[in-house]
Amino acid sequence: MTKTFGLRTPTDLYRKLVHDIERLDTAPYSAPLSYAAYDCAVTATHIADWVVHTVGSAQHLRLTGKTTGHNEAMKGFGQTNAKRLPALEFCRQIANAVKHVKVTRGPTMDNMTTGRSVRFDPPIDFTQPIPPDQKMLPHAYITVDDKSYPVINLFRDMAVQWQQFLLEEGLFEEDQDE
Repeated sequence: MTKTFGLRTPTDLYRKLVHDIERLDTAPYSAPLSYAAYDCAVTATHIADWVVHTVGSAQHLRLTGKTTGHNEAMKGFGQTNAKRLPALEFCRQIANAVKHVKVTRGPTMDNMTTGRSVRFDPPIDFTQPIPPDQKMLPHAYITVDDKSYPVINLFRDMAVQWQQFLLEEGLFEEDQDE
């Protein structure tokens, strides 16, 4: 018996990340946008846990630099795989901050923040009458070194990185129609 609602593998959690990104992309207003962004960060971060708990001893040592059961295996995973999964540390920081209100473990990225606002589609020219088909859409962003980006780009990059990682490590499973 598990407590994972039928999810069994790192690939299952990867697919949840893809689903969370779709929710983020289609969020109709700010609250669902924030919830989906939070879920993306948490899911992306915890795929690492699933990988570490799935692999055998030799692969565990190679991926973490630690023996199976070592209490710093996750820290080792992040350090060992930082170049393969460059978006992971951003996701970890966001997930940890949302869960604990502020980052409570590991180094903090003081140059990074997140937020939400709205954007207009098409962009508004305030010198002209507002078109009748004007839409106001929720927008979640990440700011790094005073430059802001749509946070969905981070999560999409993370999904690509995880898929490549899982494929390279022999952990990616083809989709089984249920």
